Amino acid sequence: MKDNIVEGYGRRLYKQDFLKFLIYAHASLLECISQLEMINKLYEIQEVKSLIKNYDILGAKINSFIRYVEKDWK
Repeated sequence: MKDNIVEGYGRRLYKQDFLKFLIYAHASLLECISQLEMINKLYEIQEVKSLIKNYDILGAKINSFIRYVEKDWK
């Protein structure tokens, strides 16, 4: 996930490439949440619920950044 953001930032001069990698990062985050939810369903580990919550917060931040880049990135 972070590597997608870094690679996208390296291509920031090309806004669409930057956005593409930010979207990849967000998709990877959603995939990770899905895996954590499956782990939680199978094993009910308390720490997993906390991880899911933190990933949800991070996902909202990445989504906000994507919207910023779409509208205001020059």
